[in-house]
Amino acid sequence: MEDLTERVFTHMRTIRELVPTPWVRYEFLAAVSRLRGRTITLTPVESTALRRLPCGLWVALDDRDEIVYDAASSEYQIDQAIMHEVGHMVLDHHAVGEPFSAIAELLPDIDLTALKFVMTRSNFDDEQESEAELFADLVMSSAVSPFRRSSVMTDFWGRQ
Repeated sequence: MEDLTERVFTHMRTIRELVPTPWVRYEFLAAVSRLRGRTITLTPVESTALRRLPCGLWVALDDRDEIVYDAASSEYQIDQAIMHEVGHMVLDHHAVGEPFSAIAELLPDIDLTALKFVMTRSNFDDEQESEAELFADLVMSSAVSPFRRSSVMTDFWGRQ
């Protein structure tokens, strides 16, 4: 397996155990928060600036993480954005380049002095984006699949 794929599978195996059945996004985020030792909050925003982005944002602050998403998104798109941003978190990705310039517009109440970085998608060919997207796809399929606990899936994922 490629290094990228193996790395994603390793982290996905840990996180998929946190996926509640039935799927409840807030329960999932609470479990990931406990695992990471950092609070994760969801922040829906209505903004034309965010709508130009293909998914959500991970805003890493000194004391917590925020996942920002377009309030006009479908439930599936919200969950996909959550999984993608959680992928960045657990894969220990970090933003590179210029900070997201519209952060003050999107989150006017944010303390910019507590801002560590904002993870945005600027390049679809970026390795971090590829890892986060693969992670999101794998965890999402695990969360919604009716066969998730079947013997075939147990054999495939290696569950005991």
